[in-house]
Amino acid sequence: MKKLILLCLITLSLFAKKGDYLYEAAFLIGNSENGLNQNMDRSFAYQLQFQYNGFDFPIRPELSFVYSPDISLYTGGNTSYAALMANGVYEIPYSELVTPYVKAGVGYTSYDNVPESPSSGMYLDAGAGLKLHLTERLALKFQVLTAFNTEYFNLLATGGISFAFGQEDTNAAAVVTKDPQPVKEVAPVIIVKKDPQPVKEVTPVVIVKKDPKPLYVSFTFGRAQLVGESKASIKEYAQELNSDDNKDKHLFITAHTDNIGTRAFNATLSIKRASFVRAEFIANDVDPKRITIDAMGEVEPTATNETETGREKNRRAIIIVQDPQEP
Repeated sequence: MKKLILLCLITLSLFAKKGDYLYEAAFLIGNSENGLNQNMDRSFAYQLQFQYNGFDFPIRPELSFVYSPDISLYTGGNTSYAALMANGVYEIPYSELVTPYVKAGVGYTSYDNVPESPSSGMYLDAGAGLKLHLTERLALKFQVLTAFNTEYFNLLATGGISFAFGQEDTNAAAVVTKDPQPVKEVAPVIIVKKDPQPVKEVTPVVIVKKDPKPLYVSFTFGRAQLVGESKASIKEYAQELNSDDNKDKHLFITAHTDNIGTRAFNATLSIKRASFVRAEFIANDVDPKRITIDAMGEVEPTATNETETGREKNRRAIIIVQDPQEP
């Protein structure tokens, strides 16, 4: 059964698309140290986890199911338990290969109704772990979790594999700030009539339209996911780039991060962000040959990184339109 699950996960990963994913499922196995203050021996345990990553919030909700089928009681006999947990998971940006995390929440354990077995009931839990990323979707996952209430204290150590799925919806893309664009103004044709002079027509005066103002987009913490309403706004900007006035102009995309995480992680993250914005413009019919991307990581903040408000401003990409010959 374990080999079948692993084979299915690997097969699915071959069809993976690059990007962020809404869901993550994990299967882990390990040891449950049961009732450190009770009369139970340690036992084997199975754990299933389901995590949702779609909220624009650093704490990610997780549901977890644990089953330990054969627990020896020191007084003789056996029992088992099944537990359901609801946790909040905080993933710590560290590197492209390793993601540490911490979690905490509440759960409910149901024990067999046998003599000397603990009572079923609610408990609190907390723990920590890390993911070692194998591919865009697959990762090895290891964690240690404690569960405790007034009657017992359990320790669960498990390891296994996690699989990310559910492509991020790019319809909810960026927070966009765009200044109103100058409007082409055409002076009216003036007909000047002087007797006995013939009618004189004055050539229209055209005010040349300047380059579109820079476009700013913002990102979710630690990810290349754009936030806010903005696919329609990006489409509108792309249409302007494809207009007769701008169709020969070049698009420059520069992405930035805040300073949370290592400098190497942020450098890679800014590349992903710039590439994501580029893909949005290509999807809206902007010729890829017109687009240049750059990634600055954390080295050019526009605001302080000491506050959350400042870090939000630093998680950005700037889109500038210029003539092709301009630097």
